[in-house]
Amino acid sequence: MKKTKAVLLALVLAVSMIIPTVAIAAEPTIRVEEEQAYVPLRQIAYMFGASAEWDDNDQAAIITTAAGDVIIVVIAYTGGFLDDGVAWVPVEFVEIILIPFLAEVDSAPVDRLDLTLWYQENFEDVREPMFSTDLAPGVIAVNYIQFMNDYLPARSAFTYRELETAVWIVEELLAMGHDFANIEVQEFTYWEVNEAGVGLSGGLFWGSVTSPGVLGIGREYQLRPDRVSQNVVITIPGQTTETIVVMAHYDSPPYPSASDNASGVALLLESAQRILEEDNYYTIVYAFLGAEEVGLIGADWFIHMLTPAQASNIVLAVNADVIIEGPVLLYAAGMLPVLNAEEIAMLQAYVFESMYDIFVWQFEFQYEQLAAAGLTFADLGLPIYSVEDFMVFAFEDMASMPAEMLLLLAADSGLVEPAQDEITLAVSALFAEIAEINGFALLSIPEAVAFPTDALAFLFEGFRVVNFVGLEDINNLDPELKAQFTRLGEGFGDLTVTILHSPLDDFYIIEEIWPGMMNDNLKAFVLLLQALLLNSF
Repeated sequence: MKKTKAVLLALVLAVSMIIPTVAIAAEPTIRVEEEQAYVPLRQIAYMFGASAEWDDNDQAAIITTAAGDVIIVVIAYTGGFLDDGVAWVPVEFVEIILIPFLAEVDSAPVDRLDLTLWYQENFEDVREPMFSTDLAPGVIAVNYIQFMNDYLPARSAFTYRELETAVWIVEELLAMGHDFANIEVQEFTYWEVNEAGVGLSGGLFWGSVTSPGVLGIGREYQLRPDRVSQNVVITIPGQTTETIVVMAHYDSPPYPSASDNASGVALLLESAQRILEEDNYYTIVYAFLGAEEVGLIGADWFIHMLTPAQASNIVLAVNADVIIEGPVLLYAAGMLPVLNAEEIAMLQAYVFESMYDIFVWQFEFQYEQLAAAGLTFADLGLPIYSVEDFMVFAFEDMASMPAEMLLLLAADSGLVEPAQDEITLAVSALFAEIAEINGFALLSIPEAVAFPTDALAFLFEGFRVVNFVGLEDINNLDPELKAQFTRLGEGFGDLTVTILHSPLDDFYIIEEIWPGMMNDNLKAFVLLLQALLLNSF
């Protein structure tokens, strides 16, 4: 599976349009002054194994990296300030300029700490399930969201908390009555991911794992030294080997992350418990995926581990992510269209043109940030002197971009309609029927098939995808929330995400903003997923 660096930047650009700019503003070691977030420079250096010393004469920090390189950071040039002996620098300076220097991307592999972690004898003490299926649809899932919010928050990728969550998922599946033999834990290390070229960017940049927006500040103790993440996969045999994969990522930003994505995990857990009482036609695979927030790594690793027979048996890949961002329920069902060479060439030109303004903004922003630090792109070893250079560097060459990735960008931008076939049309008809019978509104938004989440990895490989999402109309938000978010773009109207990647992504805050919304959303999605899994197409 050949991918280019172009993919990473393109995805970052797409995702950055829906992620709030105040993503880490509530961490206790972050200060917000006049809407600008600042972080302590010394702590950032320590996160990456670097040392930091202060030079009074130059009012600069002298940072020595783990590799022995020296970086001189003049605080005034960064737009930062000194307060009570602590140097504070803007978050943008850290994420765009400093982290690339500090991140260790070529460190030697570390042996696994515990090779017996997932042995069956470690799970022999099976407890009772946390909740009963006598509860109304959706209630179990809401209870799971609250539990994860309270006891398993900040499930950052490649951390012990992410591991703790994976262990809990296995324990809960066993408590429901699932057979241990049907459970597989797919471990993957940072080094294995890069060797296999897994992830839509063709690998994993360790700096994305340790960035404040993913790990948080002062949580480096949580990082697993053997750099392991994992998927928890359970297979429910059916009357046929044809398979429906249902997935949700359980890793998260450094917040309680009730919406992103305890909500999707909770939906899968309730479904996995209720399916034990049913006679399903398809084989059902529930995939609880790790390391989504750092490049859809878990999803792509799952695909990487499929045998040809397993891959050919997949009828649908269903994804649940951020399904309680608001009360507007929507789904997308479809796949990427197949285009000929002439259509692809035309699409390349359209994508290039449509993204030009975005690249201008990115180029100017990064140029100004570098200039404030007394640097240029050339100082970073990058031959970038214009917007056009920036675009060529980002895409390497538009013609070299895989057609599937080009289509993903085009679908996300509303330039092409996702393809439909007999199965995806049948899914849409089924969902319309379930919504009408149960009296809830349900939108079908084709562009949401390319929503920036794990489903992208499946779309890229040509699978049919169903996405579940819950959003809000931006006009219904209070002014403070409204200022943090923008509309999602073509096809979504005024709909937006609301609290993901922010301190607001908390069970109790969500309930305060939208009383009863979580119950309504989860009831609807449980009913939709249940109908889908018990049908045949």
